[in-house]
Amino acid sequence: MSDRHLAELVVDLDAIAHNVRVFQEAAAPAGVMAVVKADAYNHGVDVVAPAMLDAGVEQLGVATLGEALHLRGILNDLGERHHSTPITAWMWMPGDELADVFAAGITVGVPSLAHAKSLVEQAERALRETQVSAPVRASLMVDTGLSRSGVSPAEWQQTVELLAAHTDCVDITGVMSHMASADEPQSEANDLQATRFAQAIEFCRNHGLSVPCNHIANTPATLNRPDLAYELVRPGVGLYGIDPAGAGVELRPAMTLRARVITTRVVPKGEGVSYSHTWRAQRDTRTAVVALGYADGLPRSVSGKMQVTINGKAYPQIGRVCMDQIVVELGPADGAEAETSAVQPGDWAVIFGEGGTSIDEFAELAGTISYEVLTMPRGPRIARVFRGGSPDFSGDGSRTVATADDMRHLGEQLGAQLEAGTVVVLSGPLGAGKTTLTQGLAAGLGVKGRVQSPTFTIVRTHRAGQRGVGLLHMDAYRLLGADVDEGIEPGRHIDRNEVLDALESLDIDADIDDVVVVAEWGRGVVEPLSDKVLDVQIDRGSVSGAADAASEIRTVTWRWV
Repeated sequence: MSDRHLAELVVDLDAIAHNVRVFQEAAAPAGVMAVVKADAYNHGVDVVAPAMLDAGVEQLGVATLGEALHLRGILNDLGERHHSTPITAWMWMPGDELADVFAAGITVGVPSLAHAKSLVEQAERALRETQVSAPVRASLMVDTGLSRSGVSPAEWQQTVELLAAHTDCVDITGVMSHMASADEPQSEANDLQATRFAQAIEFCRNHGLSVPCNHIANTPATLNRPDLAYELVRPGVGLYGIDPAGAGVELRPAMTLRARVITTRVVPKGEGVSYSHTWRAQRDTRTAVVALGYADGLPRSVSGKMQVTINGKAYPQIGRVCMDQIVVELGPADGAEAETSAVQPGDWAVIFGEGGTSIDEFAELAGTISYEVLTMPRGPRIARVFRGGSPDFSGDGSRTVATADDMRHLGEQLGAQLEAGTVVVLSGPLGAGKTTLTQGLAAGLGVKGRVQSPTFTIVRTHRAGQRGVGLLHMDAYRLLGADVDEGIEPGRHIDRNEVLDALESLDIDADIDDVVVVAEWGRGVVEPLSDKVLDVQIDRGSVSGAADAASEIRTVTWRWV
């Protein structure tokens, strides 16, 4: 992530995992389909979706087919652990080409008779041309009262009969619908939709469709209407910490928007601030300029209404919100308050989120809803930063990271759990972040010395710190005189003594049992050194909407061998 970003969208993965658990408990024994449309409500689907799966959600839902294919690519990159996770997408046009969707195993929502006809036609062709080997998966959408999407009452019987006649090519996995007033628990519309949904399921089964997995409950219905859980619930905004119905559960908002203070100054008494001078100084006043504006998604409608929090203290925003910046009133230019003010250029100003105005409060100021506030921050000038998410290194696992700092943090978490005598086999393409991860390992181990690439030194030792565990960092292929591009010759057997002899020839005096060995390019070379071997693979891929090349996502996969 570029160091030149002046604003950040901080996403708390621990909060998301907590919220997943809340919905699991509320829905049990039903499963949870996490809705991760719109880039996981602007939280970053590349990282958030795997984190939700790690936390225990069973399925994922998105709006468009493009989102579904992108998501499938993310999960495929994670390996066997999540590659077969069911994904449902429900927005498409009749006649859209579905071959790649079928191949990716996406469950397609069917919202109209025209969609059903198109789906059947393409599914028959895909089977006939052996593009697929089994009926394609689809979820039948029924309009129970939202009057937006879902098969209408006028088309319902014909649609069901069509799909029931083509179970050889289309597998209807269930019925789905969406609620119009679930955030108003007392609304009569909720009971009416509940009745219609039950009738729709019964109608399908009476016509030969088994529809085993049905879902209608969104965030508020999951929390307030346990009778609507069926086989799955389909929460969206609640997974990101928003409770639109005031159910009283302990959800933790996952998003914080903050920006840097770029300058401070004194505005003399009587002078105006920002466009049209809607605010004038009633006294000599200290102000700060914060690097965020309506081009970054901060609505102009909050001008003069909002507060920002800097170093734990709330300050009023004054004047008009501009394209790139806002002005904040810090207080009088003289007196004790001015002398003790600690606001300086470089400080973070929290717009909303942890330590500042809540998302719900900000939404009220902006005259909108919390859903929209989550999707407001946008553009390449805002860096997305992920925090939290404690992986379990006792077994096999994977984690996606989006920045070098995140890679170091992951390495630090791993290093804190490693024991002396462990060998870490570290593989991945050039520039994937192997040395960056090792820097984190060193921090977690608490060893001495600066960690750098071992390419030119072959082996570098780092003395033990308070934990009493040292670090041996090596370029394993070159240790044995091989070129990394060519690798070790096929069939060559490497044993412990061969590696130890190579270390001794370099005058490396290290007891393997007292250190953690990190071997870049070490697969097939260093495994004989220990019976505690952790194989770590780093792969690269681009983040959706990334601002620069440094924002490439990395998938880190580990397994004990």
